[in-house]
Amino acid sequence: MKTETKHNHRIEADTDKGKAIKLSPLGYILKLISKWIGFTGLYAAFSVCPFCGQPGCSVGVGSASIVGAFFVLILQDWKILYIFLKERIKPNNG
Repeated sequence: MKTETKHNHRIEADTDKGKAIKLSPLGYILKLISKWIGFTGLYAAFSVCPFCGQPGCSVGVGSASIVGAFFVLILQDWKILYIFLKERIKPNNG
């Protein structure tokens, strides 16, 4: 006998106690910024400036920041933004 489970797709984050909490928009912004800083730091730790060839150059850090932002935007869950905008734009039919 095959049993079916329903998946509840909501905006949630896991906590240490095993309970799920709903993140606020500020929470998602902070999560995005922390991922951006993480990817930028990881990329900057193993890269050199593309112009002068020295590690730690300010131009190299700027380019690492752009690459970090690119990776974060690729990994971002765009479905959450789509659902948020769809709910805001949806007309109210009384």
